[in-house]
Amino acid sequence: MTHNVPKTLPPLGTNITQPSQPAASTEQFSKLLDDPFKVKFKRFLYNKQTGQILGRTCKSWVYFIAYSIMYLLFLMTYTLVILYTSLEILKVLIDFKNIDKVSALDSAFSYSTPIVGLTAAPTSEHNSPLIWYKNGERDDYKKYVDALDKLLSKSRRKREISNLGPCGEAPYGYGEEPCVIIRVNRRLNWAGQPLQSNSTIAKNAPADVQTWMKADRTKLWLRCEGYHSYDKEHIGKIKYYPDPPGIDANVFPLRKDEKSPLIAIQISKFTIGISLAIQCALWYEAGPSTIGFVLYVAPGERILYSVKG
Repeated sequence: MTHNVPKTLPPLGTNITQPSQPAASTEQFSKLLDDPFKVKFKRFLYNKQTGQILGRTCKSWVYFIAYSIMYLLFLMTYTLVILYTSLEILKVLIDFKNIDKVSALDSAFSYSTPIVGLTAAPTSEHNSPLIWYKNGERDDYKKYVDALDKLLSKSRRKREISNLGPCGEAPYGYGEEPCVIIRVNRRLNWAGQPLQSNSTIAKNAPADVQTWMKADRTKLWLRCEGYHSYDKEHIGKIKYYPDPPGIDANVFPLRKDEKSPLIAIQISKFTIGISLAIQCALWYEAGPSTIGFVLYVAPGERILYSVKG
């Protein structure tokens, strides 16, 4: 009886030997390990045998770079969406965000003697002390120009308006150097007395107020400046109209048909991108009366807060 032997098996009695490649590979690997560091580093930078650069093939590098670009684009898009959404929310809530500086300005002076209040114009559509417009866009700040048009058209004498300089005619500096018009609130039988040279309030008044007072002792003097040294550094320049900014004390108390005198300030050369606190004070005996502003100018946007003193 005969047995069929598969053709794939070697004939009986034939010695079967293992291939010698693993031994060769082991020997080659050992040689690689024994190579000096300089050789290993050059091989890491570029391996001629495998064509790898820094441990990656060209195809692997293409995938890696493409993935990195897509990931960075995703992060940039995500960040821009978050920033845009945050800015849109701030447009609604911004009048509550800088209340800390405004509150500080509101309590800058505390005198026991009753003093008259001040009012600044223009205000926002909802009569809140907020001015916000995009730089260079007339339609955006038109509402403020219209508000000042309305204020100055109410039985104001031409001579009084001409004393306001560029703040007495449209567009009242908006788009470049915004103007704010300040007036004394109407108060029954109130009459402000000019500063007396030997009074405590006069001695505590700023140097330029004392200079104005020596030149004319019949006026109440308005002075504006940055609230902190940081604000003074970045506030730029404040122009007064009329200059010097005095109000004749003889016009008080106001009669029923009389309008409160106006003084305009124009803010220029201020730093964009930071929040600036400005305070204005009307100096007189039993004063001063104060009003505060916070000016924030973002690239393309300008925001101005005002709080009655």
